[in-house]
Amino acid sequence: MDTALFAELMHGAAWVLAVGYFISGVDEMIMTCAFFAWRLYRRFVLLRGRQRLNLELLEAKPEQTAAIMVPAWNEAAVIGRMLRYAISNIDYSDYMFFVGVYPNDPDTLAVVEAVMADHPDHVRIAVVANPGPTTKSDCLNSVMRVIRAWENETGKQVEFYVLHDAEDYVPRYGLKCFNFLIPQKAIVQIPVFPLQTSWWSMTEGHYMDEFAQAHLKDLRVREWLTGGVPSAGVGTAFSRGAMDLAWQDDTDGVFRAHLLTEDYEISMQLLRLGAPSAFFTGNIVGAEPEPHQFRLFALPGLPAVRGEFPHDFWAAVRQKTRWTLGITMQGWESLGWYGNIWQRYILFRDRKPLFTNIANAFAYLFLVVWLMTWILGQTLFPQLKAVSPFEGDPWLDRVMAVNFVFLFVFLLVRGACTFLAYGPVHAVMSVPRVVWGNFINFLSTVRAMRQFFNARRQGVKNIPWEKTTHAGKRDRGMDKAA
Repeated sequence: MDTALFAELMHGAAWVLAVGYFISGVDEMIMTCAFFAWRLYRRFVLLRGRQRLNLELLEAKPEQTAAIMVPAWNEAAVIGRMLRYAISNIDYSDYMFFVGVYPNDPDTLAVVEAVMADHPDHVRIAVVANPGPTTKSDCLNSVMRVIRAWENETGKQVEFYVLHDAEDYVPRYGLKCFNFLIPQKAIVQIPVFPLQTSWWSMTEGHYMDEFAQAHLKDLRVREWLTGGVPSAGVGTAFSRGAMDLAWQDDTDGVFRAHLLTEDYEISMQLLRLGAPSAFFTGNIVGAEPEPHQFRLFALPGLPAVRGEFPHDFWAAVRQKTRWTLGITMQGWESLGWYGNIWQRYILFRDRKPLFTNIANAFAYLFLVVWLMTWILGQTLFPQLKAVSPFEGDPWLDRVMAVNFVFLFVFLLVRGACTFLAYGPVHAVMSVPRVVWGNFINFLSTVRAMRQFFNARRQGVKNIPWEKTTHAGKRDRGMDKAA
């Protein structure tokens, strides 16, 4: 290739990447500045003269009946442990687990039946009509129908519905927090943090960093700007009024059966309909400490769901493929663009990864090509010294300098969030884990786009539930307490 042409192509690619990163960097700076503005507003306006949240205040409100919905496909390794630990640990009495199992998954059914035999007052089975795997939406709709039948049978009325997964650690005071805010709030989300892993575990570790940033910063800003937050899929409670509002006769349930991120879609649809939601951020004064393995480094008294995430690279890619499919692609298709400027801005943030995840991979490729060209130009091919995308363009240099500042702030903020949740070692490791996570996000985005467009080309609406496998090898102390 002609050296001059190659230099022009490198220069053009540098500008495209620089502008893309500049837009994304401005977006991150908006969220960071808004977070600090929210902190000041909360400190000097919201909390001024108010009593701090404490356990006595939570316990003063009478308990409402809670239904905890757990979809389960091939979860025999973890569902029994999860249920037994939760029942032994939850500080609440008026609740019932409804576990959705499939007729062609006898192992999971047998485990749940064994737990139900020991705890008939807190566990019910909802057998899904269709053989699995279908989608979580289809499974949860079957659970909803069983809940209504149970209400008719017992005469009880569920006042709020909670989403959890089969591998979750359910926090001791989570139901009390939901009970405290519902029905004033239609949707309540409590923080979610992956269980702590070894410092060298890059795949599990990158989940820790992403969730720490999202649940210590981003969701708080999101609620402040738009008045609502999306469901994280676990640790979310919906009031009875919200479920009635979301009920669809055509699906005989509240979830659209073809969607892969039913939690995100239903919460966004309810926000669109004006249902108020809240992200629970309070530390509960006087709360009994959680077991050591579940405590957050510098956040005592924060009720948080803890869950196990994939430690295998390709398992993480498969899981994030579903998230990308559901949020960025199916969400775009089903929700469109609506609301005021802040709501549209948040929708832009939800869909931005569809482009930035691919741009990150091209940026790494660009860096490799540039470094190889520079090395060859200094050694074997002196004519390649002229191939520099940055020489002679001061404006590109300025944009790149601003982008490096944005990157530094981003890494600093993410490291601070990881520090609060997991401590200093993981805060340091959050920097290299950004690169590792970018590769996972790139591959998951490519897979999501391929699955989505293949399904549309074939006229297929439902994309099967590509669930995450939970081996249940690490008990984290849950078995000991059950």
